[in-house]
Amino acid sequence: MRERIQQLDIEGCDGHDAIFEASYLDDIPAALTEWKASRVLLVVSTSLDTKTSVIRDLEKSLSSYQVYKKVGVGSHSPYGDIIDIARRVQDRDIQAVVSIGSGSYSDACKIAVMLSATLPSGFGEDEMEALVDQKRGLAGPDTVKAPVTKLICVPTSLSAGEWNSYASGTNATGKKQHYMHPEGAPSLILMDPTVARTTPSHLWLASGMRAIDHFVESFCCSECHEEAATHIKKGLPLLVRGLKEYHEGQEDGNEDELLKGIAESQRGSRDALIPFIKWKIPMGASHAIGHQLGSVAGVQHGVTSCILLPPTLRFTLDKTKAAQEAILQIFNEVLGCHEAEAADAVHRFVKLLGLPSRLSEVGVTQEEQLHKIAELTLTDALAHNKALPDKEGILEILNMAK
Repeated sequence: MRERIQQLDIEGCDGHDAIFEASYLDDIPAALTEWKASRVLLVVSTSLDTKTSVIRDLEKSLSSYQVYKKVGVGSHSPYGDIIDIARRVQDRDIQAVVSIGSGSYSDACKIAVMLSATLPSGFGEDEMEALVDQKRGLAGPDTVKAPVTKLICVPTSLSAGEWNSYASGTNATGKKQHYMHPEGAPSLILMDPTVARTTPSHLWLASGMRAIDHFVESFCCSECHEEAATHIKKGLPLLVRGLKEYHEGQEDGNEDELLKGIAESQRGSRDALIPFIKWKIPMGASHAIGHQLGSVAGVQHGVTSCILLPPTLRFTLDKTKAAQEAILQIFNEVLGCHEAEAADAVHRFVKLLGLPSRLSEVGVTQEEQLHKIAELTLTDALAHNKALPDKEGILEILNMAK
């Protein structure tokens, strides 16, 4: 059922809405009309542009607007793509950016609209890095200005980053850096199951695992409290059930079940980042290591979660037993299984979905790679989290993931 809500009940989100079971062909023109935005930049997935009619149909519906288009953004939002988007915004006086794609697209566009308001036209990587506190891997909020360009995000994944005022990009050295402003969330999020349906199943399912990682690491954090846990206990079962329905619908050729699974997963994923966004409850080792596994070895974020979340749960079990018991109960109930530990339940789900579960499956086998990932993790934006392991502990998790 179609539903329009404020994205999150937090400061800076007034006027930032989301629509579930949206119709992108109707809702994008309606928003542009409301904002009186006539100059529009589309930043769209290469596969959507070349292999489906999604973008062509949108361009037809925007025939009365001055529309520009950038096709393709690299994995993990490379600085080069961010700079390209920001320069187009600045040089063409773009009033609204429309991102249609995965988390790499929404992150690149979020940073680009922040930087187009912050830095002078013609800026480059040096100016971007000058905004970053290198010890924390974070730019903002004081060094970053609020966006003035509207941003619509139509997600084709479940990584849930679009709900966040934070976004990350990868610099020329392969380091993932984070940018934020309290008003950095998109102006409008459109959850359209028919657009998400075009995403290849392995990418959709992997992004769902990323959102599961958000839920699980928030729950396992010592700072997690009852109100945050309520969101997790509401959203995590929805997400797991939705992914299961999607997978079963695909296996059985049942389109209705598949679309129902997409819609349910999209609703569940909204709660995935609320503990972090609203209460700054930090993510843990799976995220910190995953950021750098992604940038060093080019492993998709959802796949990093598939590989790293189970060993992270095993490594932290002694300190997070109560949270892991609650997580285990959710997985066992939704999946109808009887696993003894949360790590085993998550690993079982990854295998059920047919996703990689080992570093060896994504070509990360060299000790040199593991040590580089561990070193970079120590300066990740999450490294200030005192619960994160030291280099030896990071390597132990990586070795369990081999």
